[in-house]
Amino acid sequence: MADAGQPQIYLLSDGTGITAETLARTLLTQFDGLHPGWHLRPFVRSREQLDELFARMRSGRQPALAVATFADSRLREQLRQCPIPVLDIFSDHLDQLEQVFGRKAESVSGRAHGIGDIARYDRRIEALNFTLAHDDGLATGDIGHAEVVLMGVSRSGKTPTCLYLAMNYGMFAANYPLIPEDLTGDTRLPSSLRGLRGRLLGLVISPERLADIREGRRPGSRYASLAQCRAECLAIDEFLFRERIPRLDVTHLSVEEIATRVRAELG
Repeated sequence: MADAGQPQIYLLSDGTGITAETLARTLLTQFDGLHPGWHLRPFVRSREQLDELFARMRSGRQPALAVATFADSRLREQLRQCPIPVLDIFSDHLDQLEQVFGRKAESVSGRAHGIGDIARYDRRIEALNFTLAHDDGLATGDIGHAEVVLMGVSRSGKTPTCLYLAMNYGMFAANYPLIPEDLTGDTRLPSSLRGLRGRLLGLVISPERLADIREGRRPGSRYASLAQCRAECLAIDEFLFRERIPRLDVTHLSVEEIATRVRAELG
């Protein structure tokens, strides 16, 4: 909930509103100390619905902004009657795109986050099922189908990154955990992974950050102790070096940033 006096952001769309929300939240990261109220209004498909929203906006007393993604040109035209400032994503850019491409936009709602391309959608679902089946080394029989295999200690971000890659990019991503018992001085790469060297990537993290994450999961445990985290981080560094597996330091990276680096690493 927004603090008193904080702006209200209305996210308006004839689709899911995901694009409007993503853009709005991205832009607002540039304003420290701003804690707006968010009002998502998806699937606005009629003039009557939009008029009702305008009436609600007029009754507000706090500063407000509407961020809109309407594919329907009639609704974009109606936005001119909006009682608060509007960031109209489609109108601001479609005209220029039409000039560049030499053709008119089709004004079809919901294409960006609907099923759309059936083959691409099915690929994402298939990738997600693969990733769930290959989480934490659960299945290795068909791991050769993986496009990337992330390796790392527990709580280094392997699972959320794999799920993000599968859901957003349709990547067949698997992860293989390295537990303390696996990280002895003579540990070698498991036989199931030896043919995948070009697809292996190690995630490393600072012991301090790892301890913070684990403390939230198992407070006061040996698993979360700084000494244990230091030992595991050192052991995986040695393992990755010994096996010549590329590594990515994820200490200060979000899941989105890790996924982007993984894709860049794979070319």
